[in-house]
Amino acid sequence: MQAVKTKQRAIAEAESELIRLVRQTESVSRVELARQLSLAPSTVGLYVDRLVSEGFLQEGRKVASSAGRPPTILELNPEAGHFIGVDFEASQIAITSVDFSQQVLQQEVVRILASDSAAQVVKKIETGIEAIKNGSQLLGIGIGVPGVVDHQLGEAVHYEHITGWQHIPLVEHFSQQFDVPVYIENNIRAMALAEQWFGSARGVSDFVCLGIRSGIGAGVVIDGRLHTGQNGLAGEIGNWPCERLEDDSRELVPLERIASVWAILDQLAARMAAGEKTALSLKRNRVVLEDMLAAAEKQEPLVLDVLQSAASAVGRVIAQISLLLNPEKIIVAGPLAKLTDAFLEPIRQVVYPLSNTKHARAPRIVASEFGMHGGALGAAALAVHQWKPLR
Repeated sequence: MQAVKTKQRAIAEAESELIRLVRQTESVSRVELARQLSLAPSTVGLYVDRLVSEGFLQEGRKVASSAGRPPTILELNPEAGHFIGVDFEASQIAITSVDFSQQVLQQEVVRILASDSAAQVVKKIETGIEAIKNGSQLLGIGIGVPGVVDHQLGEAVHYEHITGWQHIPLVEHFSQQFDVPVYIENNIRAMALAEQWFGSARGVSDFVCLGIRSGIGAGVVIDGRLHTGQNGLAGEIGNWPCERLEDDSRELVPLERIASVWAILDQLAARMAAGEKTALSLKRNRVVLEDMLAAAEKQEPLVLDVLQSAASAVGRVIAQISLLLNPEKIIVAGPLAKLTDAFLEPIRQVVYPLSNTKHARAPRIVASEFGMHGGALGAAALAVHQWKPLR
């Protein structure tokens, strides 16, 4: 019996690798699959026939051939099932569903209230997944989790911005709730996966995705692989010590206290409360993010000054990351990424002089194209690429 199970697992692994190869290219034949998998064409033919009969693959167009019968191209069947990706942080949950060919089907956003407990946030994720499920079979769920995750236990370990968020068994809970495989990853790493598989990092083997939201984190990809570190803490750069000038004295504070979205809004509110002039207005003693973004686009001086300070801190950290890892590209994700002149360009002005050493070039610094759904898309892709047919 054990030998049978071992053989079934090996077949499932081979077939999932075959499907991954089909995903990676727009045109692939059985012969090419056999070559890339180093398997006999007859073995690949058996796998393909079974996957076609089960509805996961479909035979598409024929391509021109110099001799003999033209090969038939294999394609993913988008109706074979769907996957759901979830990404959340302190203020909202983003949920995305994709079909078997990784095309987006539906996207939703659910607000998180400051008063929501961990149990209430889990319930909102549950409700959001139910709302976005469609008629085809649900095959897997990926969840991008803020803060620290324990992959072995399937737990979200800690996140300071949600009350009671300690050792939450997300994999166990959602796999029992929806009866599908569930995978978790730090949400900034999920953003990096989205960039690697769908975005501006396709074909880039060394890059860093820098997520700036309620906190700050980095998804680090080295030699095409996501780097998690010994204890899964790689990329937790929100705690990177940065120098800040405060009342003519210098102090070291975590990067998040200078350049996270919440830190920027707090700094604006404090300076406005101190009487500095601006067209912005406080609402319940807070600056609303959307108002700040609009003011930055209009080049509001106070907003530009606060953003410049944050961008300088981020730029110095990126320069150090660049000297350490020598990435080809830095991708900035989060609501500030859309502020090219007010935020990205000041970052570049700090990074390029510090990183252009005698024998190296600074990385390209670009904005993510995915907006608020980048992490959810990456989480869905995590489930897609981990999926295996049942054998």
